[in-house]
Amino acid sequence: MSIFYKITKKKLLYIFIDTVIIASSYLLSYFLRYYPDLNSNLVILDYPYFLLLIAVYLFSLYICQIYRIIWYYSNIRDVYRLTIANSLSFILFFAISSLFDFQYTRSINILTSFFILFETAFYRVFLRDYFSKARGIENGLQKSNNIHLVNILIVGAGEAGRTILSEFYKKRWDKNIIGFVDDDPDKVKKIFNGKMVFGTTYDIDQLISKYNIKEIIIAIPSADHKIISRIAAKIHKKQNVSIKILPPLIEILNEKHLIQSLRNIGISDLIGREEVKVDFDVIEQNYKGKIILVTGGGGSIGSELSSQLVKFGIKKLIALGHGEFAIYNLSNHMNNLMQQLDYKTEIVYKIADIKDIDLCDTIFEKYKPNIIFHTAAHKHVPLMEFNELEALKNNVLGTLNMLKLAHKHNVEKFIMVSSDKAVNPVNIMGATKRIAELLTLYYYHEMNLNTAVVRFGNVIDSRGSVIPLFKEQIRKGGPITVTHPNATRYFMTIPEASILVIRASALEQGGKIFVLNMGKQYKIVNIAKNLIKFYGNNHKKDIKIVFTGLRPGEKLSEDLIYNYNKKNLKKTMDQKIFILDSRNQNNDKNALEKFINDILSDMLVDPLAIRKALQKVIKEYAYSMYECLKE
Repeated sequence: MSIFYKITKKKLLYIFIDTVIIASSYLLSYFLRYYPDLNSNLVILDYPYFLLLIAVYLFSLYICQIYRIIWYYSNIRDVYRLTIANSLSFILFFAISSLFDFQYTRSINILTSFFILFETAFYRVFLRDYFSKARGIENGLQKSNNIHLVNILIVGAGEAGRTILSEFYKKRWDKNIIGFVDDDPDKVKKIFNGKMVFGTTYDIDQLISKYNIKEIIIAIPSADHKIISRIAAKIHKKQNVSIKILPPLIEILNEKHLIQSLRNIGISDLIGREEVKVDFDVIEQNYKGKIILVTGGGGSIGSELSSQLVKFGIKKLIALGHGEFAIYNLSNHMNNLMQQLDYKTEIVYKIADIKDIDLCDTIFEKYKPNIIFHTAAHKHVPLMEFNELEALKNNVLGTLNMLKLAHKHNVEKFIMVSSDKAVNPVNIMGATKRIAELLTLYYYHEMNLNTAVVRFGNVIDSRGSVIPLFKEQIRKGGPITVTHPNATRYFMTIPEASILVIRASALEQGGKIFVLNMGKQYKIVNIAKNLIKFYGNNHKKDIKIVFTGLRPGEKLSEDLIYNYNKKNLKKTMDQKIFILDSRNQNNDKNALEKFINDILSDMLVDPLAIRKALQKVIKEYAYSMYECLKE
């Protein structure tokens, strides 16, 4: 009852204030219209006119549900609704007055309507602004203000920059925003939301010195890497200036607060990757209301897939992983993410090994997933060269187990996430991933299971990636170890790769290999140099680069398709996704079936025997035997 009374009391207060505004607006309009001869038309000040005017306006505000709006959290649409309510009131009052032949003055009615609209909107907007700031203090945001006592410059006087400034206003951190820079000449030296646009990005170093700037926020989600690199180069000449950046739009899908999306600038912002554009509506149409299981849920791709999928209104997510700590971290991350989303997805965390088909069977039976994203795999190339049996069990047998269970439980779609290492493999990891690809396609053609493969290259900052290693080596003062001066790799950010996997699987193309357009290959040594420079060092003086030679199983460069597939590569509606028709794959079905029936059941332990068995299925597999493996 107390809550109901409190809400009713607030509504009555709004109604009282609106009544005072309506009456005073009418009196003010009369005064302006007839001053100084105020006694000539006193008849229109009789109480019937007041009562009618107040009744009509309050009725319109009520039926337009103005008193249901929580004005502390209002936006421009609520102001539009208030405008419509006032316009309706004016029309109703005019119509009723004409119908009953009331004496009225048109000019007074127009003035009254204007005053009422202005005053009812003004005090509500004022309340919103005041209480939004008060909420920031009550929630302890002011206590963390010491984090933002530094002077901040925002790069980008656009919508993102305006939104960030607005969020700073709410938290009363706005005094720390010195102003903006923007490369649009029409914005330079103009006032943008109360802050000056001082100049362009070329003026940043001068502004840092002049205004003692300590933090730069790059508020351009689609910023060109050349601009970011130039800004970074200028800033690193200064001491103690940090750079925050808004990620690409694909990474901030459904984020409620842009400030929460700000992150430290990284190598992915500097290497020149093109912005990925995806039709999110199509994805939502395909996944809304679905039960989705992600294997390898605690891994780099699996965890990001989980984070992206819950944004598309899926019914339930089953995150399955073998590592307890990884699943624990995922659960913490997902709990924080779900607090930001309006739609609440049920999430189930299961710790299980995909090699244990009986345990996984109970999970399939209980949760009945509609779609499987199979990302679980051993991916570290040098390690798998000396752990062949485990690679075979996890990457091949584990995939086969998931395919069997998907077929048994009538799963709608099975998506296997593969690697560029599966193309012309020279290592155990790539060969086992290639077998996993062939098994996935086999189940489409022979078992009528709707399957597809998504193949892409390295992802930046994933576990085992070279970039986190470089960062750690720089932190320790070097040297940075690079395998070969001519080694090149494809790179894509984890969010980009994950959302493209989801988009590719929504194309409804069963039995296909989807190949992600990774752009150009990057020289590893150049990435190392860029990182050294980014952290304010010189690769010739401060941190050395040492070449160590290719590790076991490594190639100088990777491929995303086989040479015989190039003519079969087809474009899709998404420029970042291509399709290979699996019917044109150069593989021997009989050899694959023999491998499934004989080799997997025997589980060879001899390193050479495993390699020979893999080569019988993958003719192009060019394996090597290392001294420590030879008899």
